[in-house]
Amino acid sequence: MKYNKAIYAILLITTLFCNKTNAAPFQLKGRIANVKDSTIIELFYTTFKNNKWIKISNSAMILNGEFLFKGDIDETTAACLDYPNRIIPIYIEPAKMQLHIDGNNPYRYQLIGTTVEKENTELRKQLLPYWEFYYGYIDKAIDLSKKKTLFKDNATISDSLFSEMRNLTKMKDNNRRKMDSVWFDFASRHLSFQITPDLLNSISEDGFVGIDSIRSVYDNLPVQNKNSLMGKLALKQIEEHEYRDKVLKNTLVGAFPPDFIRKSISGKTVKLSDYKNKTYVLLDFWASWCVPCLKEMPKMKEIYKKYRDKGLNIIGVSLDRDRNSWSKAVQKNGLNIWPQVLSSVSTGKSTNSDFSIDNLSDLYNCDAVPFFVLIDRDGKVVAKWQYMGDAQLQELDKYLNTENKK
Repeated sequence: MKYNKAIYAILLITTLFCNKTNAAPFQLKGRIANVKDSTIIELFYTTFKNNKWIKISNSAMILNGEFLFKGDIDETTAACLDYPNRIIPIYIEPAKMQLHIDGNNPYRYQLIGTTVEKENTELRKQLLPYWEFYYGYIDKAIDLSKKKTLFKDNATISDSLFSEMRNLTKMKDNNRRKMDSVWFDFASRHLSFQITPDLLNSISEDGFVGIDSIRSVYDNLPVQNKNSLMGKLALKQIEEHEYRDKVLKNTLVGAFPPDFIRKSISGKTVKLSDYKNKTYVLLDFWASWCVPCLKEMPKMKEIYKKYRDKGLNIIGVSLDRDRNSWSKAVQKNGLNIWPQVLSSVSTGKSTNSDFSIDNLSDLYNCDAVPFFVLIDRDGKVVAKWQYMGDAQLQELDKYLNTENKK
């Protein structure tokens, strides 16, 4: 079960199965301690209606330490409860359910009224330390964010905070990798459990477990699990990631990426293939909201000035959603000295969106900015970098100086 809120942004037309519905009412009555009254709590889940995968989002206000959700679902469904700085994965059924939560220890919840919770009990015991680490990570990340705002004008402290945040993010990713390992092992040993397809769905999102391994477990599920709502959602996720992996092979180091065409911020046509057999191309993925990206722009200008006569062109690729914010950042930072384009053809959507071959950040597997891709004169990807430090500059210098000696 996923804990990234963005994963609930699903509204995809599909024909995976016919639009039969046996919806029945559910009621989720909750009591929550150590959370202030009047706090809004939300319930998210995904269902299939009118031939579409649809995100359902319900909200309730906590009053006297209680909240109530009502709705209709066809069968056992993976869901998440979300309140400020906390998210709790649960499974709901068409039934009357009671949920007890301690706001200080949310993953130690008690859920009464479902048959599937007995499957989840053993798994929750194994996952408890990882969820508690994740909640701690959220608190630390919020604290660091506040400090970054407070010390934004102090370069020394700001750089230290950014470094701390990067280290914290690495710890979070390592924690998630361990969670995926627990999920995968549990799913492999409990093929007949109703919750198993949802575990495979969650694992496939992160890339820490190979999609071939996930597919192998899915293929061995009993028919009733494959035909369940969670089973069909898992299959959709697996197939999307199989397609993604196939596409991403074309942009790995050593591969020849597909051509792309964009209109630059100045209205000129930018075509990757126009640079082939002429110059190296450095794709600079950035965004107006990315402080580290903007801090690197003076260095990028120095790189451009030093290497443009040695056969290097830069193409700025922005992940901005808002064209106005993008335009202002380009003008303010004087970035029109090389072409500036949006990652997405139509809206410049960020990588939080569903994978799209038309989104350059997706195509080049850009998970965070800044991000750099170096393409040689033959049109081949020769390097990918998360930042432009001394080692990367030396590598860039080596490529261009070697090229100019030929």
